[in-house]
Amino acid sequence: MGAAPRLVLRSIHTKRNTTLLRTSQQLCTLATRSGPSRNPTPSNNHRRPFTALQTTPFTTSACHRNGNSKDTPPSKWWPPTQESLAQRPVLVVGAGNIGRRVALVWASNQRPVTIYDISPDALRSATEYITDNLGAYCAERGTHPGHVSTTTDLRTATSTSGHPERDANGAITPEEHTRSPWMAVECLPESLPLKTSVLGLLERSLPADCILASNSSSLTTAEMAAEGPLRYPHRLLNTHYFIPPRNRMVEIMSSGETQGAIFSFLPGQMRRVGFAPVVVPRGIQSSGFVFNRVWAACKRETLAVLAEGVAKPADIDALFRDFFHSEKGPCERMDEIGLDTIARVEQHNLERDPGLGSEYALSWLRQNYVDKGKLGEKTRDGLFTGEERDNLRERHYLENYIAVEETAGA
Repeated sequence: MGAAPRLVLRSIHTKRNTTLLRTSQQLCTLATRSGPSRNPTPSNNHRRPFTALQTTPFTTSACHRNGNSKDTPPSKWWPPTQESLAQRPVLVVGAGNIGRRVALVWASNQRPVTIYDISPDALRSATEYITDNLGAYCAERGTHPGHVSTTTDLRTATSTSGHPERDANGAITPEEHTRSPWMAVECLPESLPLKTSVLGLLERSLPADCILASNSSSLTTAEMAAEGPLRYPHRLLNTHYFIPPRNRMVEIMSSGETQGAIFSFLPGQMRRVGFAPVVVPRGIQSSGFVFNRVWAACKRETLAVLAEGVAKPADIDALFRDFFHSEKGPCERMDEIGLDTIARVEQHNLERDPGLGSEYALSWLRQNYVDKGKLGEKTRDGLFTGEERDNLRERHYLENYIAVEETAGA
């Protein structure tokens, strides 16, 4: 057996002389980081407003909607060459619980990845996670890890030089093009103003062939394109990841204007790194995509049962595991996702359709868990305490071990 693949990580340190990124209407503020902090009270560093170094090429779409910018790309998307994919990174915006996992999978098979976040603490935590897990994931798949870099400077994230070279017409030069991301995936909290503000900035900062993807679990990119409004929805789409690398399914859905060529290209790239894409037909807009529409009903009723005192988390999950023979029940899954994220999604569902949620259950979740900093795995305590979760993991391991032994002895 050959030597273990070598993981290369690089952190780009930048000066913090940042200015506020504003849309034409509001300042977007990041919610509590979704990294695995053990401190139940978010630090001030995690409540800083979204920031970016402001120079002419790096302005929001709101600033240019009515202008005649020379570097406006045509409303047509063409795929990057296979040769360029070996050099051009995937940009992951947000180093939280999901962002770091998405980055890990894209960094397999010798793919370069850049992770951007305003929080050095979140980037350090993401780097530790990737260092601990990427080699094992690549060894399992028989691949080699790519180069992973992290940065707090969005200029550096959108091009390796940090200062994209442009020609006389304002277009990014071919040399600069080979160093810019071919896809940007936002993995930010479930806030429509925040996501549209960041996507608006990215579409002005990145080449015309860069795919813009949102990992939102409840917001459609059609909503984001309308809210911005974003100028180039033909290269915008939803790519809803679950909890990679263990869950490798990805739901792909159009913004309503996403070019068909992206649907021919992107699923193949996902399969090369181990993802399993499910594509919603292009003419359909489905709030919650596929799985989340089913999961929402289970989650909603689980929270209602807990809020009404009908059963405890352990009882609900035990029934779920016994009936469906699943590894985990809905309460353990919600702890894994993060109860703050669950609360934001439930709030969005209520605003969209009051029949899709319960104000009482949402209030119960916030008062008893979110407001107390009990967010699930990332703060250790959630619907299950840290000790209860450790016991569950030990039981999962023993059950799997016994099942394997019984199969081997059959």
